[in-house]
Amino acid sequence: MKNLTTALVILGTFVSTGTLQVSARGVSMFPSSVSLASSGQAESQTKSSEQTKTAHPAPKPSAIESVRRYLQKLGEPIDTAKSTADMVVSSYTDAKNEKVTIVIVHDKKKDLLGLYVYNFGNLKSAPDADAVERYLLAANDAITIGAFFVDNDKDIGYKYFMNTSQLSLPTFESIYLTVAMVAADRRPEIRRLLSQKTNTGDKQPQSDH
Repeated sequence: MKNLTTALVILGTFVSTGTLQVSARGVSMFPSSVSLASSGQAESQTKSSEQTKTAHPAPKPSAIESVRRYLQKLGEPIDTAKSTADMVVSSYTDAKNEKVTIVIVHDKKKDLLGLYVYNFGNLKSAPDADAVERYLLAANDAITIGAFFVDNDKDIGYKYFMNTSQLSLPTFESIYLTVAMVAADRRPEIRRLLSQKTNTGDKQPQSDH
């Protein structure tokens, strides 16, 4: 009986001090401040998680900005003096120390990247223009990507177009190197047919493809 009286006194003390919590599962002797702290911490973590989810992602770089980054990663030089907001002028030097200037243009309307190579020569100076044109047609049938062309000024060029949705470092590297190698491989024969041994200087691509 004495033990029962003592237990009731202790129980009354907890009730009067507010440290007794009753739940569906029984009696808890932990202070109410503990549960309040836990609740506040959970609420803080929930708000932090919501803020992280609503954070805006970094803006995607433009196609030409991606090209600049890729060229830097590949170690290919960029001619900043000739490059513009929508065009990058780069150069590739092969194992024979032959330099190929590649002009990369972003056509925003068509969402295409055009890679151009000039410095093959001019058809006006050819002793046999038909022979040169036949060679260019045969070359277009043989190469895997791109095509040789003759522009309005009779300058011979080589071009390749790719959709910007295909743009990635591995894809760009493969296309860039292929274009450079095709140009370097075909240029000597084109110049021989043109009887032109010297470089005529860099040329920029015209707006009409």
